[in-house]
Formats: sequence, C-alpha cells, structure tokens
Amino acid sequence: MFEYTDYTIAPWGTDLAIYFFLIGTAAMVFVFAAAPQVFGGTARALTPLQMPATIIALAITIVCVPLLIMDLGQPARLLYPILYFRWTSPLSWGSVLLILFGLSMLAFAYGLYRGDAPWLRTIGIAGSLLALSMPLYTGIDLMANQAREVWQSPLVPLLFVVLSVTSGAAVLTVVALIWKGATPEATAFLRRILLASVAITLVMFFVEVVALTFGTQEEQTAWTLINSEFGIRFWLLTFLVGIVVPLVLLVLPALAANPVLVSLAGVAGMVGAYTFREVILYAGQLPQLYY
Repeated sequence: MFEYTDYTIAPWGTDLAIYFFLIGTAAMVFVFAAAPQVFGGTARALTPLQMPATIIALAITIVCVPLLIMDLGQPARLLYPILYFRWTSPLSWGSVLLILFGLSMLAFAYGLYRGDAPWLRTIGIAGSLLALSMPLYTGIDLMANQAREVWQSPLVPLLFVVLSVTSGAAVLTVVALIWKGATPEATAFLRRILLASVAITLVMFFVEVVALTFGTQEEQTAWTLINSEFGIRFWLLTFLVGIVVPLVLLVLPALAANPVLVSLAGVAGMVGAYTFREVILYAGQLPQLYY
C-alpha cells in the first residue's frame, strides 16, 4: 500500500490511477452497449456491438479487482467498506455500487443472449445509472479528502466522468473495427460523442490550469511540481496527444467519416484520459509530502 514510486512514498500510487481509468472506461463501455435500448434513435447504430461491448466492460471490471487488492494490501479489506458500511463514505458507496454494476452487466448480457427480453431496457437503464456512479464515486473519493486542496473541487468528479466517456467511446471505435461494425451510422455517432467529450476536456483542462496557477499556496506548489515532475505527461500526453490530436482528427470534415481515423482519435483521447487522472492523483499528494 505504501510502496515506493518514482516520486516519493505516496499512499495512492499507479495501481489506483490505473483502477480509476479502467473502472471509468468499463462503465462507459457498458453505457454505450446499453444505449440502443436506453436511448434508441441514432444510438441504435451500436446494436451489433452490444454483446462484445458488454463482455469487454465486464472483463475490464474483473481486472479492477486485483488492482483494488493491491491498493488495500489484503483481499479481506475488499469487504470492509461493505461490512462496516458508512453512509458518508464514498468508498462504502463505491463498493456496493461496484457489485451492483457487475450484476447488472451479467443480467444485461443474459438478456442479450436470450434475445429481446422484455426487461432488457429496464436493466439497461439501471445498469447505466450504476455505470455513471463509477467515475463519479472515484472523483468524489478524491474530493472528500479535505486535507488535499488540489482535489477540493467539484470539477474532479465531473472531469472523471468526461474522461470516462472519451475512453469508453474509444473502446467502442476499436470494437467496431474488429467486429466489422464500423458502419457510417455507428462511426458518426461515436465521432459526435468523442468530439463533445474531448472538447469539454479541453475547457476543463484550462480551468484546472487557471485554478492551480492562481489558487492557494498548496495548489501553486502542485502546479510547480506538475510542470517539473509531470511536464511530459501533462503537456505532451494529456494536452497535445490526448486533446489537440483528437480534436484535429474529429473536426476536419475530410477525416471525420473515416472509421480508422476516428478510432485513432479515440485511442489518442484514451492516452490523455489516463495521464490527466494520474497527474491529478499525484498532484494532490505531493505538495504535503515534499514540503
């Protein structure tokens, strides 16, 4: 739990950053898998991708379990937030919602296997709401740490949701290419989602820069550390690769209809979605550890 990292002894390290990224990605992959039943309309273009997307979302969620064990140190600690449930604890709520989210994916996959089950829409709606709670609870888990001024912002949970939308849509673009489901309708739908999420990420990126630049002493210290310790991850991988490149690929009309380039834009967005979370996670801890 308190392992050495590249920077210092940090209670929340790379394993938790990967967990935040994966659970958010799994959540939004399932939202897109359920979208044809939940939203209908243009979302029905994703119908051929529902089963593979649901299976992938479930597989990613299963991978998250050992990451949680690594962070907690002992497997038995996975049950503590549930056995000793606290209404005010984001971790307790997250543990319960994670289990319910996994069960909803199993139920939805079973409904798809059986055909157009009458309760498939109900399960899709419930599962989508539970999926939305995954990136929200991870962001709130940071925001609830009152001693970490960098995390003390309602922007963090919202940012985690938007980043999850980007990575989830990116996975769907890759699935569409592999399962030959990259129809013009599906490509156009996923392109619009990616364009919106990356554009919102751009706005939130600059909001975060302003907040850290002109914030409290601890936030300004974090900003100095970000530029010195995480400059490549923040400016190159998050801003340039994760935001600018996807926007260029998604905005230009000559490139927007190409499913391969839309998928490439999604993968680039995924890189930024991970590094942005990782930098925020470390930036909230390092000022008090270094100074």
